[in-house]
Amino acid sequence: MGIIETSKWLDDYARDPEKMLMKKGMKKREAAELYGYLKSFGMYSPAANTEYEINALKKRDAWRKMNVYYNKYRSLWKGPSVPVYIFPVQSARGIFSSGFKKSGVSFKDEIYLFLSDEEDPREWEAVFVHEYHHCTRMNLLEKNPDQYNLLDSIIFEGLAEDAVKEYCGEEYVSSWAAKYSEFLLRKLWNQHIKNELHLRRKDTKHDQLLLGRGSYPSLIGYAIGYYIVRKFRENHGMTVQEMMGLDSKKFIESDQIMGK
Repeated sequence: MGIIETSKWLDDYARDPEKMLMKKGMKKREAAELYGYLKSFGMYSPAANTEYEINALKKRDAWRKMNVYYNKYRSLWKGPSVPVYIFPVQSARGIFSSGFKKSGVSFKDEIYLFLSDEEDPREWEAVFVHEYHHCTRMNLLEKNPDQYNLLDSIIFEGLAEDAVKEYCGEEYVSSWAAKYSEFLLRKLWNQHIKNELHLRRKDTKHDQLLLGRGSYPSLIGYAIGYYIVRKFRENHGMTVQEMMGLDSKKFIESDQIMGK
């Protein structure tokens, strides 16, 4: 598998993303449902500047550069062989960057990356590391993704962004990772999250707590996950690769991590 040449798909169907996704062998209804889901994570919507954005990615050689990252991290992590689809990012979306420069979403068997004409190639590497880490961990865990709960979700995010820090540098870690004080993280954990770790992804409150919707601070679940992983790593001295396949419960076994 590896990087799929979606630049060619975009040449033909950039104005009709649903039809473009049908090139994956999907039926129209399935492609429409997938496109709606991908847009919620930052995939572009056709606009006046879409052609410019596509040409900018081509000029920056996005597909070749991402292939370099794919080969690097697949070898380093002994990761899965999965297709990686690249599309422009939605200009007003992208939860992994305050500047809406990049985003992505991962499944156990495929990855979608949404990019802009980012001047710093490390930003592209950072989003690849984050998403490919998710995919690699999914393939290591003996658990069906449908069974993931809130604890799994926050640990997924914490581990992926810890990997960004390790391989790309702290300056490429998403802003949400350091958005809240240790005091607030512990307070929110104890008041709202620690008793809801069983929630499945299908439960409405799962995303409210993970993404910080409603009355909860933005991306608080992500931030708590990063904090837990950082503390666990400090206490145990483990590497990114050593932590990658650990059961999520391992990260909160010690009272020293988040307190009682």
